[in-house]
Amino acid sequence: MTDAALRPVRRGYAIASLALGILSLPTIGLLLVGAMTSVVLGVVALVKASREPEEYGGKGLAITGIVLSAVSILIIPFIGIIAAIAIPSLLRARVSANEAAALGDVRDVIMAEAQYQSANAGYFDRLECLAAPQGCIPGGHGPSVISERLLSTAVDKGYRRTFHPGPRVEPSPAKASPSSLMAFAYVATPAVPGQTGVRTFCGDASGRICYATGVVVPELGVCPKECTPF
Repeated sequence: MTDAALRPVRRGYAIASLALGILSLPTIGLLLVGAMTSVVLGVVALVKASREPEEYGGKGLAITGIVLSAVSILIIPFIGIIAAIAIPSLLRARVSANEAAALGDVRDVIMAEAQYQSANAGYFDRLECLAAPQGCIPGGHGPSVISERLLSTAVDKGYRRTFHPGPRVEPSPAKASPSSLMAFAYVATPAVPGQTGVRTFCGDASGRICYATGVVVPELGVCPKECTPF
């Protein structure tokens, strides 16, 4: 038996090509670099196995690696097409969800002010008093009529919410909160217009809710007339 027959057949290039080819499928071609490297190693393995079959082997492994890498490369355009279709849809869905949440909060504030008004001699008040009526209304012992979450001006679900007090009640009635208001407006504005939301919502003491695509600035606790009724 010759020394050549005793030497193990080399399959390093073929094995490396197969390994990279397998990894390329779930990783989208290992960012393309891995898939291309797999193809190169596979071709090198095939050439060496053809020229020096006694020393190099692994043709099947090399071919499999090349095929897997080629498949992973072909998948990339299809993933791009799917992403181009899916991402805008997901963004629109997120915007719709954010707008629905913001609109719901505007309605909640209007309802809470109306509920508080009946216990505050017919007047509105700051959101802090709606959350703790007993600390504002003389002799008041009623429960909170609003979620403390609505007191925050921090961005929540893509929107920033702000309370705009109207004129104070002067002089303050004896049975009403010292900070009683004649009017109020509550505005929900997209944190990043066009991305987290498209419309700005405004609700005021009249019960009116409106929207605009730009900045909404209430005056004396009243939503602007230019604001489109919802």
